Amino acid sequence: METIKSELKNKIKDNKLVENLFLSFQKISEEYISQKPIELLQNTGLFIESVMRVTEHLVEGHHTSLEAKFDLDTCIKRLEGLKGNEGLRIHVSRLSRAIYDFRTRKKSVHLKATDPEVIDANLIFNVCNWILIEILKESGILGSEEAISMLHTRKIPLVQTVGGILRTTNPKLSGTQRILLLLYSTPEGITPEILLESTKIKIKNRDHLSKNLRNLESRDCLHLLPDHKWTLFGQGFIEAEKIINKYSKI
Repeated sequence: METIKSELKNKIKDNKLVENLFLSFQKISEEYISQKPIELLQNTGLFIESVMRVTEHLVEGHHTSLEAKFDLDTCIKRLEGLKGNEGLRIHVSRLSRAIYDFRTRKKSVHLKATDPEVIDANLIFNVCNWILIEILKESGILGSEEAISMLHTRKIPLVQTVGGILRTTNPKLSGTQRILLLLYSTPEGITPEILLESTKIKIKNRDHLSKNLRNLESRDCLHLLPDHKWTLFGQGFIEAEKIINKYSKI
């Protein structure tokens, strides 16, 4: 991702803007994982203004400077009137407007009263994730496919990709806990072969893995898909999030 960020800086010619884009997205991701929806909402303003400035540049070849006042509605209206990339001009613009409106309305309702519900945070995080993926996809930067693949995977602090293999990062995790976190991070599911490779520090062979998987399935935590991938189901999401909350605070 650092390489992609550097390439985007070269393309946009505004280091601070690109840093704002990635920093605000990182903050949104952190607050999503920490289940702090108010803080998540507070970081969407910088993200959306950064997104739209970058979108301006990718569509028009220039953007509103960070020193200048930014009018979101004027920017969106102008972009929609142009020709060219609809993904950026239309979809990114309109989703950005929706998030901006959502942030303003929800902040006024909840900030001093009750936190926004988790479903609100899920919506905002996933839309922001889609927006950043679309920007990278349409940027024309070499290697952006790998960054997009990483963004498409749920980011949790206890899972990292090493050499193309997902691994958990806390040695205290049991084999069962590792399975839950790996599947939580990969909504499309994981094959038994990849799960075994990813958990081999704790789970020594396929029989051991199968025993763990069947045990989790009997507890309504996992489901076996038609393509023979395992995915989280029902109680599995709750169990995975308990693990995240416990070990992310250590």
